[in-house]
Amino acid sequence: MRRLFVTLAHPQHAGMWRALRVLADAAPAHGWELRYAVPAWHDLITTTGIPPEHVTVVRGLGAWRRLSARATLPATLARLVRAARGSHAFYSTTLSTFPHCWLAGRLLGIPQVVHVYSSYGEARPYRKHLLGRARHVIAPSADSLRLAEQALGGFAPGTRARVAYNGMDVERIRREAAAAVPPGIAPPRAPSIGMVGNLDWRKNPTCLVEATPAIRAAVPDLTVLLVGAFPDAGTEARVRGRIAELGLSDVVRTTGFLANPFPIVQRLDVLVHPALRDPFPLALLEAMALARPIVATAVGGIPEMLVDGESGRLVPPEDPAALARAVVALLHDAPGRARMGAAAYHRLATVFTLEGFAATMFGAFDEAVRDGRAA
Repeated sequence: MRRLFVTLAHPQHAGMWRALRVLADAAPAHGWELRYAVPAWHDLITTTGIPPEHVTVVRGLGAWRRLSARATLPATLARLVRAARGSHAFYSTTLSTFPHCWLAGRLLGIPQVVHVYSSYGEARPYRKHLLGRARHVIAPSADSLRLAEQALGGFAPGTRARVAYNGMDVERIRREAAAAVPPGIAPPRAPSIGMVGNLDWRKNPTCLVEATPAIRAAVPDLTVLLVGAFPDAGTEARVRGRIAELGLSDVVRTTGFLANPFPIVQRLDVLVHPALRDPFPLALLEAMALARPIVATAVGGIPEMLVDGESGRLVPPEDPAALARAVVALLHDAPGRARMGAAAYHRLATVFTLEGFAATMFGAFDEAVRDGRAA
């Protein structure tokens, strides 16, 4: 059994832990086991079902460029090397931890695989995280891979780069969706729409708030849910302030972080994803698993996920009017919502399979180990 040492710089990222849980469950069938390092403990680790004894806290992990981080780099690196000893490969789940994995991998003599879960609009973030030194690169979408390669002016000769579309454990999501709505949260009243995820600027909840007056004008009994946590108090204050300014306090509800959001998602008439930037949002795959009709912005890898007009509706980013028109059209068309939800589920079940995701990922890890032995 080979051991994969997984590093995650943002332990508060629920979607990333869900993706890692999928990998962990599939690992034994592919001859692997997973261990993890994070810069700080987070309750999501146990909530997601990751065994706590498989997780090591390596303080400073993911911090790279700051002067204070450079001063403590030797200690951080020493902790990472000790924790990863006996592993066969490093896996950086995002660019943030790749510099540490690259250095530790060279000390331990094991290969490093980096997942470019990002879609930056400029070259600097790719370069400052040393992506040019990576020899095994995975991206969640063709768009993400293209942006990374373009930022570097091309990958180095011999670099293995591939797209691994995330898959989804449909049966698990359906089981969790059948649970009761969490205590203290009223089930959404029909008609209802909502978005799910980290409520930061990338996911752009403000765009949905701005679109809500036009949607409510056409659908007076509307309920809007923002399912997820705000990244900080300032962002929360700005979004809530705008809700109040538009007189939407009786329409827009926030839930905070939910370990199991699926009973809410299952009850939404339309799932909305107004992102400004998103390489391959797991929230959309989860909605597809529950056959929800989706309106999303045509950014990042989203056009690779949804066929516009068939398995979802795509609109331009930062365009509340276009978002409102697409949502209203679906709310007024129950048969159309059912057809779109069914098409979304079919696309997930045939294109974005759990088996395909696991085979691609563990194939990349196997290849990295083989290349390391040949080097």
